[in-house]
Amino acid sequence: MCVDRAGVVGADGETHQGTLDMAFFRLVPNLTIMAPKDFKELEDMLALAVNLKKPVVIRYPRGGEDEYKMENKEKLVLGKAEVLKQGKDLSIIAIGKTVARAMKVAEEIEKEKEEITVEVINSRFLKPIDKQTIKKSIEKTKQVITIEDGTIINGLASAVQEIIIEEKLTDVKLKSYAYPDQYIEHGGVEQLEEKYRVDEKQIREDFYKSIENKETVAL
Repeated sequence: MCVDRAGVVGADGETHQGTLDMAFFRLVPNLTIMAPKDFKELEDMLALAVNLKKPVVIRYPRGGEDEYKMENKEKLVLGKAEVLKQGKDLSIIAIGKTVARAMKVAEEIEKEKEEITVEVINSRFLKPIDKQTIKKSIEKTKQVITIEDGTIINGLASAVQEIIIEEKLTDVKLKSYAYPDQYIEHGGVEQLEEKYRVDEKQIREDFYKSIENKETVAL
């Protein structure tokens, strides 16, 4: 199943916003859910889906890919995340179109705060999620940001929280960026991202404030 117009879609109107699919699909047993970061990864996911011979959901946004270009660091393997960038102080875990945003946020943080290095993980799969890669990163940094273009309920944020609890990871600070538990109004994509505080600028500003207050990312 190919889910078009995933996330907010702007001018299509309130009834076309695609923020709920990851949440309700994640409830279905034995269903694979994946979201590509760019066109090349979409091609790879389609090829993988055909060969899996089991139910698969691939979600992708309306329009073209982000102007930020990313390399494929790791071959696409079922249930395996991709570590796009290594770091030791902060883990940013993203999925689908928000992976480019995660990379831009990481680079800007490192430019502003030279003493900080940021790890960026392209989750690729919401289900099955790569628990080991995410756990390893969290154990190292103890600070986590999740970014997704879906509802805050039962998506990537929930999956990462479940890993933290199930693996008994302690002293972990988590901040999640997703859309609230409500129907999203009509508006341009950039306008809505700013309104709901999930845009690149907001993520950076929140992190800088946490540093200035000598705090980690709020749990």
